[in-house]
Amino acid sequence: MRDELDKRLCEKYPKIFKNRRGSMNETCMCWGFTHGDGWYDIVESLCSNIQNHVDWKRRQHPELSNEEFDEQHQVVAAQVKEKFGGLRFYVDNSDDYIRGAISVAESMSHRTCEDCGNKGHRRAGGWVRTLCDDCNKSSQDLKREFMTSRSARKVEDENGG
Repeated sequence: MRDELDKRLCEKYPKIFKNRRGSMNETCMCWGFTHGDGWYDIVESLCSNIQNHVDWKRRQHPELSNEEFDEQHQVVAAQVKEKFGGLRFYVDNSDDYIRGAISVAESMSHRTCEDCGNKGHRRAGGWVRTLCDDCNKSSQDLKREFMTSRSARKVEDENGG
């Protein structure tokens, strides 16, 4: 995902993404959001639902200090990525509601182009991705271009050039 979208999510949901710049020894969020821009709206909507739920829970526990509540109940992203053509959103401190919201978001990603956000479907052929027809064509064109230039370099190398 582009840096600007990464920054926007982290600024809007600082508690969920508090480990975004953490050490690779402590969190997989050090690698950022390892999926395309097309799933930004899915992730943003999921984070909104998660934080609203956590804020509702906070009001149910006035006996806890903010620090105590955050330690016990604040959802914190552990990793956000693409895997097998779908979104994976791993967190700490989840409950049934949060797990359900994540499941819905992950299901939506299987029908949403990872690159542009339009309607898409799973594409096989090496790396499994969820893409719309246009983005799939662009991806195929880039692969073809890469393979052609790679073959040309191989011929040059074999001919001593």
